[in-house]
Amino acid sequence: MIDSLNGELLDKGIDHVVIDCHGVGYLVHVPTAVIGRLPETGRCRLHIHYAVSVDVRSGASEHRLFGFSDRSERQLFRKLIEVQGVSATIGMAIMGARNVQEIQTAIMQGDEAMLRGIKGIGPKLAQRIIAELQGKLVAGAFPAAVGVAGGAGNTLRSEALSALVSLGLDRMKAERALQKVMQDREEQPPLEELIKLSLKNL
Repeated sequence: MIDSLNGELLDKGIDHVVIDCHGVGYLVHVPTAVIGRLPETGRCRLHIHYAVSVDVRSGASEHRLFGFSDRSERQLFRKLIEVQGVSATIGMAIMGARNVQEIQTAIMQGDEAMLRGIKGIGPKLAQRIIAELQGKLVAGAFPAAVGVAGGAGNTLRSEALSALVSLGLDRMKAERALQKVMQDREEQPPLEELIKLSLKNL
């Protein structure tokens, strides 16, 4: 299993790079947004998702490497391709369209329009991505925030605020959205629901 590659950048294409590691050139498929952040030449490091697909008829196997700037990008890509209908190609298109925070926010807010704007994603697939990943992204993106509120001096509000800010939201806007949700409800909702409701109030 290849976890990462650290080597000399030999070539940059539209959707891939070639990295030399100790004399072996690895072709790595990379989202366009990541390619734009890589140097033209020199050393670079990519976090790798290694995929093997097998043709049912011929039995031939295809091995592909997908590269990302950091572990959070790779984690999101892996969650996306777990959704039925999201191939690696579509997953890479999503990762190339926006940064991690923007994609997570769009899914959490149920922003189908953003997803439908990506080639290969229709209304049904956009709905499925949102339906399957909303809860997973909350739990996966904020492992320290999910749990019993109030532990170690943290309140439910501060945990939700930390989660919203880590999604890339402006702190002041997140605080106002949280305040509105908590004022409108007699009982405090669970953390995941509080985050979702706050996103809808932005």
